[in-house]
Amino acid sequence: MKRIIIGLALTTGVALVGAAPAQAAPKADPVKALKAQFTPGKGVTFSSVVRMGGSGETLITTRENGTIGFDKSGPAASDITFKMQLDPTLKALLEEEDQASFAVLAKPTRTISVKGKTYVSGSMVAQVLPEGKTWVRYTGAASTNRGEGAFLDVFEPATLKTLVAGASSYRNGVAKGTISTAKLRSVSRTFRSGGDSIGAKKITWALWINAKGQVTRVSAKMAVPMRGVTLEMTQDSRFSGWGAKVAISAPPSAQVVDSKDLGEDAPTPGLPDVLNEVKQ
Repeated sequence: MKRIIIGLALTTGVALVGAAPAQAAPKADPVKALKAQFTPGKGVTFSSVVRMGGSGETLITTRENGTIGFDKSGPAASDITFKMQLDPTLKALLEEEDQASFAVLAKPTRTISVKGKTYVSGSMVAQVLPEGKTWVRYTGAASTNRGEGAFLDVFEPATLKTLVAGASSYRNGVAKGTISTAKLRSVSRTFRSGGDSIGAKKITWALWINAKGQVTRVSAKMAVPMRGVTLEMTQDSRFSGWGAKVAISAPPSAQVVDSKDLGEDAPTPGLPDVLNEVKQ
């Protein structure tokens, strides 16, 4: 049975932002504002659009929306729905099995991560679910994907601090700048785990920061070399409801099957081989 892919290419980059003369830093410290949100039972909602393309064409689009729940150390749980669209021209170049995998990704898939486990429901796992089950449970490395598609993880205090400190401008609540991938790799666990193999050299970014120091939008862009050409990867993520009450819980156990019980039919977390081939 086909191995359907989970957690596809959710690390991507975002919208073009230009440099401007340096301005004053935000009056409210974004890092302190972020840490103040790290309270059990509190969280934030988000929506994110990630695109990859070139020469004015979009080849792959990923859309996500959901909720992130915090504890004292940071993000502790998430409830995310996502889907992916492939440009018809690119889809036609794929092998039949890869086309089938992407067709599945074009339909919504919901992922709940809580207490060290991740539960997946929707089109991505529908073909392998036993009768009466609607969720597949993963543990270990398979349960670590929080989604939200970020190269720039603004839930990491060290990353946020580095970006704000390195901003080339700050005007009307918008900080802008450029960071090398080498420097980002040194401070961001998310980028080390997801963006290390991308091949881009720098990321151009913008942060929208409200009067309380809270990030309400993240935009970033990177140029990615693939098969002798350079493609642009962009992301635009929006955040709202900082500090709202959030209750994310696991699905009812009667609806859940463990991935190990599915054997070889279990969907496999990770980047599809077809994307690795495209990047070569």
